[in-house]
Amino acid sequence: MPKKKVLYIVTGLFLSLSLLSCGSLFRPATFIQSMEPTWAVIELREGLAYEKAWANVIDLLVKRFDLEMASKDDGYARTAWLYTWTGKLNENYRVRVIVKFSADKTAVHVKSDAEYGSPGDWSAGYDTKLLATLKTDLMGSVGRMTR
Repeated sequence: MPKKKVLYIVTGLFLSLSLLSCGSLFRPATFIQSMEPTWAVIELREGLAYEKAWANVIDLLVKRFDLEMASKDDGYARTAWLYTWTGKLNENYRVRVIVKFSADKTAVHVKSDAEYGSPGDWSAGYDTKLLATLKTDLMGSVGRMTR
């Protein structure tokens, strides 16, 4: 095999591996790697019926996500994975939302699952921007007013 061809192959392999290892450089700054994502808790406004709170929460979710699972009786909903949360299609980063009402239906718990990597090699965590956005939106929709 000629030396020039070997040099091209070695250079190509080096560049390919370099680009693959740079993948972590493109991880969104809002991604926090964690095995236990943070839950935000929003206490429901006094006098807000569970049925209305459930409808408001679901309405808020379906404006940005597709629902994968929802059970009004259990007070639980989970969205499908979304690959465009960063504003553009990114097959290496995905987010979803999980909401769970408390057993007494006086609060809603919300978390943002996020994964960075690729199919079969995802790093689990959560997205701080998505969680903050959800918390703000839910506070405005169903949350207790602060004094």
